[in-house]
Amino acid sequence: MSLFFAQPKDRKISMSGSSRVDLFILILLVFMNGCATLPRTAVAEADQSAVEIQGFTGIRFWGDGPSNKLGPRKSMPILPVKAGQISYLVLSGGGSGGAFGAGILTGWTMAGTRPIFDIVSGVSTGALIAPFAFLGSSYDPALAELYTSGIAETLFRPRPILALMGSALSDPLPLRSLVERYATHEMLQQITVEHAKGRRFFVATTNLDAQRTVIWDMGAIAASGHPQALALFRKVLIASASIPALFPPVMIDVTVNGKRFEEMHSDGGVTTQLFTAPESLLASNQGKPPVRAKNVDLYIILNSMLEPEFETVRPTTMAIAGRAYSTLVKTHARATVNATYTLTQRLGVNFNLTYLDEVVPYDLKDPFNTEYMRRLFAIGHEKALSANIWRKSPPAASDENAGVKIDN
Repeated sequence: MSLFFAQPKDRKISMSGSSRVDLFILILLVFMNGCATLPRTAVAEADQSAVEIQGFTGIRFWGDGPSNKLGPRKSMPILPVKAGQISYLVLSGGGSGGAFGAGILTGWTMAGTRPIFDIVSGVSTGALIAPFAFLGSSYDPALAELYTSGIAETLFRPRPILALMGSALSDPLPLRSLVERYATHEMLQQITVEHAKGRRFFVATTNLDAQRTVIWDMGAIAASGHPQALALFRKVLIASASIPALFPPVMIDVTVNGKRFEEMHSDGGVTTQLFTAPESLLASNQGKPPVRAKNVDLYIILNSMLEPEFETVRPTTMAIAGRAYSTLVKTHARATVNATYTLTQRLGVNFNLTYLDEVVPYDLKDPFNTEYMRRLFAIGHEKALSANIWRKSPPAASDENAGVKIDN
């Protein structure tokens, strides 16, 4: 679900084993026992529909309901109406597994079949990849640098144990500095140009007060012309990648009837591992696509393993809680993929899925080791150059066409 997890020592497991969340569970237990909280003026439940971000309109909507039900935000169509083929790229959460997705994109470029995406959505680590994917293959070197140069090893900076009495265990400065390094005025200008062409770029965060997914139209933020557009753009990226308790949540200033309040936003992976469509659409058996179905190609890059992984669980509270939590995250991702597949079959959208299907052991004392991430990057890169990059259905469905290469 998240960008990074701190790990216990002296074990080697696969990327998504239950022990990777032991510390997360521990921190949650500490926090539930009554630590200090951040001072803020929160939005009341009754005022949710009246919330505005001063100077911005039409930049976000709820991810778990009708797209016109988040205050004065615009109703957002899932697909742009345009002639020709529409390509929709979905980038999931997955922590350091984002290196796999980065490898997929760079290898896809080298294969010569990578399209220009009309829509890109990103969650957590996928949100950090998404701007590069949206702007095209010219950003491949920056994408590779982000996941293979060693920068990732600097992002988790533990605070003293007294940090448990605050809002997070880790210093947020490295993550903020990294986002500021790549999300520049130049990037914002380029996204504005592409947004004007009808292309769309979405990022998911979690509104912790509301326990709901918020989908941000990053192109609309960039194109707003607001003097704080870049600051908000960066805040959304940071929030989507900020693990609750390990990284502090991001406070976003809002107004209700002219009065100022703060919303608390955190890791988008808390509520959704990937965003393909609002839950109201995924759960519905009604409706017609806004474009000719055969003109839509959906590509999902899942930055983690999707299928169950066996692991003998130690009979301890922490091990059991950690395994249960990691199972919950994986099951949620699988459910979303399955619901999306069902929707695409009903509408006739071309479904394409790729995910990490190779267990890569790593040292829990150094889970964001550069060599480990380089290995994931190489796996993704090689997979993109192979004939079996895309599955035509998820593992839960009958998949006679698994491994079919898509000609773009």
